[in-house]
Amino acid sequence: MKSILAILALAAFSSLSAAEPLNTICPVSGKPANPSITSNYSKTVAVCCDRCVSQFNATPKAYLRNIVTANGVQCPLSKKKADASKKVTYSRQVAFADAASKAAFDAAPDKHIIEVRQ
Repeated sequence: MKSILAILALAAFSSLSAAEPLNTICPVSGKPANPSITSNYSKTVAVCCDRCVSQFNATPKAYLRNIVTANGVQCPLSKKKADASKKVTYSRQVAFADAASKAAFDAAPDKHIIEVRQ
């Protein structure tokens, strides 16, 4: 019984921490981010092979600039021809200083996601 309660507590804690924004500075205004004003960014792109999938999954932030500029034809990691059956997704919850900054981000997320810092 104790182990079940421990598992449930851990699961609850994990879901709470996963929902928290990772950034403390608004990527649009540069002001302190308000954790109650958030947006979810997600972009899925095709890569060329399982090796690129593994590389991306190990350090997704390292490939963010490549993911944002991906054209769908070329693998954003290796620059080889992309295979539509091999995909990776970069996802992140982003916090903003105010509603206007969130609206600006939501209108052009690829433009602003590079500015998100810890």
